Amino acid sequence: MGHDFTDDALYGPGGVFYPRGYVFAMFLDAAAAQVAVTALAALAEIGSVQLVSSATIVERMSPRAADRGMPSVGREDQFMRRFVELARDGMDGVLIEVGHAAPEAIAQVLEANNAALAYHYRTLVIEELVDTKPRAEAAAAGKL
Repeated sequence: MGHDFTDDALYGPGGVFYPRGYVFAMFLDAAAAQVAVTALAALAEIGSVQLVSSATIVERMSPRAADRGMPSVGREDQFMRRFVELARDGMDGVLIEVGHAAPEAIAQVLEANNAALAYHYRTLVIEELVDTKPRAEAAAAGKL
């Protein structure tokens, strides 16, 4: 079974969030995230699927995101700060252990359930799984 969101194994050197082999997605609220959890759990060969409350995201990531110690090689630190910002606005997350499920199938479920954002953490690559442009524009207009 996969790691819990609070497990240090999901955080890389310097404390940055890098859950290799997982997707982390965020939704407008807990109800939307729970619907996605149920749909994701039905996918063939998926690993663990975990609802992560906005409070847990803030509690776990805020100290690390605010630290600004050693910069990350990529944009992981920027992602953490964004996750904290969205969680403070009430958005909840879903941590998905990809397992042997097709990333495309995961992306389809996330898109169908209106994920605000979703990132697939692979070795040396973080792949965006949902089209955030319309939502990003909505956020900029104060509608997200």
